[in-house]
Amino acid sequence: MESFNVRNFYHIQRQKIVIILLVLFCTGKVSGQALNKQFYDYDRFIHFGFTIGFNYSSIKYDFNPKYWPNHQNPADTVLRVSTQGTAGFTLGAVCDLHLGKPKGFIRDHFDLRLIPTLCLTERDFYFTMKDNSTVTKQIESAFVDAPLLLKMKSDRFGNLRFYVIGGAEYSYDLSSTAGAAVNPANPKISIYPNNFAYQFGTGLDMYFPFFKFSPEIKISQGLNNVLVPSNTVYSNIFSRFRSNFIYFSLYFEG
Repeated sequence: MESFNVRNFYHIQRQKIVIILLVLFCTGKVSGQALNKQFYDYDRFIHFGFTIGFNYSSIKYDFNPKYWPNHQNPADTVLRVSTQGTAGFTLGAVCDLHLGKPKGFIRDHFDLRLIPTLCLTERDFYFTMKDNSTVTKQIESAFVDAPLLLKMKSDRFGNLRFYVIGGAEYSYDLSSTAGAAVNPANPKISIYPNNFAYQFGTGLDMYFPFFKFSPEIKISQGLNNVLVPSNTVYSNIFSRFRSNFIYFSLYFEG
């Protein structure tokens, strides 16, 4: 995926998101005199919804001191390494559990959320070789995410409520090439399918007459090493990979 196309993609999608937010916010202001869905947060034990959004993914890496930067391996042909994250797409379902007793403080301010999500993304590595040529290696991923998050909500201000969110996430990469045979003519950088991370973020609940809309930004930091060891010039200079994400999500909950 070329960086020019990625920038255009983000520019177009950002304009659409801003327009959607302005329309919804203005609609909320027009109907702001009425308290929409006033029993939403404590008259049900559980509710559902869906989410769509975008992500920006990157890989945080550590070099293998045996190969980099001291170049102790005579066969080492890599001079420089850089990486670039790209735009991705997310689509998921929402299962929200209201905690505590009805009309109590806990029920009104804390939710437990399970959000199974399909996350499509790509990470690019650029290697500058000793002959000054550049080699690009792509890591394409299709993650099935299962984050379990605690949502902590402020008091409600009319039809608005701010919140922070945090918790743990397990992801499985359906596109992982771990265990696949290495093509000597075109070796890949492979990652393990299992990924564990912690997440934190913030958002805004906007109550409308028939649904609740919530824009949210969230950060995911990988915990485990997902690099598959491989005796190739593109993999053996690294000792550790961790997958990191920034998510911008739009939630629609009934």
